[in-house]
Amino acid sequence: MIGRNIAIAAIAIFAVLAVGWLALIHRIDPTGAASVAAAGPSVSGGGVTLVSDSITLPEEAAALPATPGSDLITAHCTACHSVEMILNQPQLNAEKWQATIEKMRGIYKAPIAPVDDKALATALMALPHQATPK
Repeated sequence: MIGRNIAIAAIAIFAVLAVGWLALIHRIDPTGAASVAAAGPSVSGGGVTLVSDSITLPEEAAALPATPGSDLITAHCTACHSVEMILNQPQLNAEKWQATIEKMRGIYKAPIAPVDDKALATALMALPHQATPK
């Protein structure tokens, strides 16, 4: 009797899996045509279509103040950091800015020439929020 119940349960499980599999392969047909027309440029191959999409990023609202060395900050920092982020850094002394620059170069591979370190640290310390006591 136990063997019969196990056989019936196995058949029932097989039937459920078979019906689910059939439903799945009819729902996802990799050879079928795409149901949605591509909005942008696309490329197809091997049953896969890749569609390019574009986004519009918000305009930068903040601007670096015109301080000595702001061109160095723009050249070395704004490729990865927003102006808002740069202007909201805690007040750091020259040694801590130097350590931050070395970290950016060493860990994150920022293309900052070591000869620019002192001038860049000085420029970062010259930002208005760095000079204001908190």
